[in-house]
Amino acid sequence: MKLYRVQSESGDTFIVAQDQKQNKDKLKTENNEFEIEYVGQGRREGELLLRINGEEHSVVVENGWIILDNARIFRAERIAELPTQEGQSLDEMIKGKEGEVMSPLQGRVVQVRVKEGDAVNKGQPLLSIEAMKSETIISAPISGLVEKVLVKGGQGVKKGDILIIIK
Repeated sequence: MKLYRVQSESGDTFIVAQDQKQNKDKLKTENNEFEIEYVGQGRREGELLLRINGEEHSVVVENGWIILDNARIFRAERIAELPTQEGQSLDEMIKGKEGEVMSPLQGRVVQVRVKEGDAVNKGQPLLSIEAMKSETIISAPISGLVEKVLVKGGQGVKKGDILIIIK
């Protein structure tokens, strides 16, 4: 089983688990589950025919866009494989990563508004990052307790860096 962090071009982050058995892949996110079976090559270059949850579809990946049946559905900006732990269920692995707050851009941390042990609500501002004289406020993706603050004011960060962990 493999675990991936997928960041869309809009900055949304998803944790995706992939399990492969025979010629079928199972993909699971926090809200969805897909069973994908390779059927064959499509008519166009790079086109694949896949059976997704029992329905046949044509799929093309073009300039980062996943095109399903000639409709653009998603553009992955960044995909990173995450470590998995023995004995942990798929749901536990996915839930464990959803509280990782990642930087959506490269910049400098201006202000950290929380400290370790603080209780936060989903959507609550956690910190702000400045890039090109513009300040971006980063909010909590889930409610919980701040387990770890990995940055401090004035520190430079890159897109995709983990800033805060909420459990």
